[in-house]
Amino acid sequence: MVGNKFFLGFVLLREAEWDQEAFFGRLKDKWGIVPEDPDTKDEEKIFVFNTGGYLVSLAFYPSPIPDGEAEQNAAFNYLWHDAQQEVSKHTAQIVVSVGNGMDTMERAKIFVKVCESCIDDNTIGIYTNGTVYAPDFYQKNAEVMKSDALPLLDFVWLGLSNAEGKLRGYTMGMENFKKLEMEFLEFAGQPHEFLSFMLAIVSYVIEEDVILNDGETIGFTEDQKLKITISDGIEFDDRKTIQIHCN
Repeated sequence: MVGNKFFLGFVLLREAEWDQEAFFGRLKDKWGIVPEDPDTKDEEKIFVFNTGGYLVSLAFYPSPIPDGEAEQNAAFNYLWHDAQQEVSKHTAQIVVSVGNGMDTMERAKIFVKVCESCIDDNTIGIYTNGTVYAPDFYQKNAEVMKSDALPLLDFVWLGLSNAEGKLRGYTMGMENFKKLEMEFLEFAGQPHEFLSFMLAIVSYVIEEDVILNDGETIGFTEDQKLKITISDGIEFDDRKTIQIHCN
């Protein structure tokens, strides 16, 4: 079965301190989330609460993510020029997870709201979906929920690579929605066009809860029929992916 039991992320902090009162204030004022059955553990370093039947956990650790893991994955954020340098400055972290509850979409939205509410002047980045998001980018995308849109770019990271002069793309985060990750092969256009194309397919699959099958085609016009295969991942060496052939 594809998918994770918990949405999981790490809020990277510049200084080893966390203003919990300010966090809960933002969570209530901005998103209307008031914790139900709150519980604290380990001298108030771990907070667990329910909201609408979903279990939320936040754990503060006054130490960086070990082995340079966050810095290594920050390199995949092509939208943030100094990502690795900035991420290397983090000295602490808040581990955020949202589990339980039957509705995956609602769980995803709660996760983004909780992570967004953690962001303040002490936040360096949000490490999730295989990369590190810049705080302002994550916040900007979370804001669309105010107009009942989905924060797709916070839900799923769209990665880019290059293969023989053509763009190749991939997703990180689809597994949270019980989908296979997707890879987009041999796109001949510009990067901004490619990102828009990938985002359109991600939106279609997530919002409509679509299952893409091996041997099918996909397209946005009557004439566009892009082949879909399911095979061992190219960017992933440990799983099968849905591969969309863009040529």
